[in-house]
Amino acid sequence: MSLYEVSDIVSGKSLMARDLIRGGDPVLVSEGTATKTLQQWDRVAARIVPVTGKNIIGGGLLPFTPEASDALFDGLRAIFGKARSKKLPVPTNEELQQAAPVFTLSWLFDTLDRRMRMEQTTFENGDGDAIVFHDVRFPLASGVTQKDVAARLKTIPALRQENAKFWNLLGDIPKGRLKAGKSGNLAWDTTMEDGARVLGNVEMKGRTLHLSTNSAARAEKGTALMQGALNDLVGRPLTEIRTVEQMMAERPVPDKDTAGPELPPEIATKVVHEFLDKQYRETLDQPVGMLGNISPREAIKTAKGREKAAEWLKYLENRSSSQPDPNDPMATYDFRWIWAELGIENLRR
Repeated sequence: MSLYEVSDIVSGKSLMARDLIRGGDPVLVSEGTATKTLQQWDRVAARIVPVTGKNIIGGGLLPFTPEASDALFDGLRAIFGKARSKKLPVPTNEELQQAAPVFTLSWLFDTLDRRMRMEQTTFENGDGDAIVFHDVRFPLASGVTQKDVAARLKTIPALRQENAKFWNLLGDIPKGRLKAGKSGNLAWDTTMEDGARVLGNVEMKGRTLHLSTNSAARAEKGTALMQGALNDLVGRPLTEIRTVEQMMAERPVPDKDTAGPELPPEIATKVVHEFLDKQYRETLDQPVGMLGNISPREAIKTAKGREKAAEWLKYLENRSSSQPDPNDPMATYDFRWIWAELGIENLRR
């Protein structure tokens, strides 16, 4: 058994497999079943054997995540490498046969760990606060109109008006990176085009002013801001609190008969691809964790950095192509321009 990186997949027919342990050029493998689910740059542990002039997969295969791959190489270095050596010597076929349990255990421990982390995952915003949605409702005082409230809201510097009844509550544009989530947690935030963070939204609905935020701390800050500016224009607020799980459970199931018109597929694809172009072009000059917190343009200045950049791009392509719908705009996005931009097309194999 060895660890292979697959590419050039032809559904129901074949794939190219590159041996990540023993090296060498990719080989053509005839495969009818696995090619229907595998994606570009997936990694699998398998046995590839020649039969009547064709290479085939002998038996089943195990899908390997990047984390499982790292664990496998650590295990193989511990068996075949020299003390404190980070380089894995090329093992013989006989040695790989003896090391087969290491493949299984690396895959199993990674699978169990990911399952446990999924059950323990919590969500955080960019401030490191737990995501808990707060809807703070301010009733308008007797005789107060929406225009009265809107005029007062215009005096709050932290509010940016989107339309007659909707404002974004903004935070400062961060000078560095936002706080990272704790181990096992997912961190996310929303920003405006100029980089300003969106801490919440303010919206007029009838006789009520709604402040929506995604944490208790932001709700407290926003409430104090609203009360200080609006004063006697509104009454005492009421707050509704919902967790991520409650929000997901309350999400309505789309009704085909009542659903609104969808964008034509070609328009949706164009919009998504243009957005990704912009995002990835900006990313080329920003620190990337997989590259040691340096930008891709900095990484390609060294041979080792170019190899890491290739691994990073393969990771992006693999995640993008792993969509349930092969026609999803994310799945059809073409990353080849980034390889060309970085000048590492020769490593895309």
